[in-house]
Amino acid sequence: MKLLLMGGTKDSVEIGKRLRNLGDVFILYTSTTDYGGKLGEEFADEMITKPLDKNELKDVIEKYNIDILVDATHPFAINASKNAIDVCKELNIKYVRFERKEEKINHPNVIYVKDFVEAARLAKKANKVFHMAGIKNLKTVVDIVGKDKVIARVLPISVNEALKILPQKNIVAMYGTFSKELNKYLIKDYGCDAIITKDSGDSGGFEEKVYGALEAGAKVIVVERPKINYPICFSGIEELINYIANLKMSKF
Repeated sequence: MKLLLMGGTKDSVEIGKRLRNLGDVFILYTSTTDYGGKLGEEFADEMITKPLDKNELKDVIEKYNIDILVDATHPFAINASKNAIDVCKELNIKYVRFERKEEKINHPNVIYVKDFVEAARLAKKANKVFHMAGIKNLKTVVDIVGKDKVIARVLPISVNEALKILPQKNIVAMYGTFSKELNKYLIKDYGCDAIITKDSGDSGGFEEKVYGALEAGAKVIVVERPKINYPICFSGIEELINYIANLKMSKF
């Protein structure tokens, strides 16, 4: 069996290790960054560490004679998932999605919005905002809220990009995930009365951000996950692995 595992997430590492244990499986691991690619070193036979457009993904699948594509990308990597679904349909191969569980937090100070533009417009009312949603949408938020009012936590590898958007004193470079207590004290120390985050699930430290912010007395603005109609989707790694194992036994 030849698998393409689209990763770059902590979930994909656990999935990759479990797939390796199935035995007699070739695993091609893809990530959009070198950092994400390092996550696959423990289990992957080969790795690709750059973004793939639809045509490039198709070429890779055909080159390696892939049987099954397992999509374990981030919940907000919608273009990657849509491209994968389309290519798998075109090539008539199995597409399987792993999607982290989504759990809404009901609290008067937790507000869900549809995108980062809406989040930023709400956050503009705050005195200072802690952006806890990575580098990708930081510029959108800063352009609306203002660079003097935004504190951003980013991965160390994203600092150079963040410096083009914010002054150095407004950037916190850390590798997570983070505890509720650390989130709480960072928010309080920077004097933020609101945070912007996204519903990235348990493995993305979502609840720790929300409850840390609430304990710090800050409002929480959450960007909801985009909705995609996945052909086959699992929210549990055990169920996903069992499904792949059964396919392996029955067809390969």
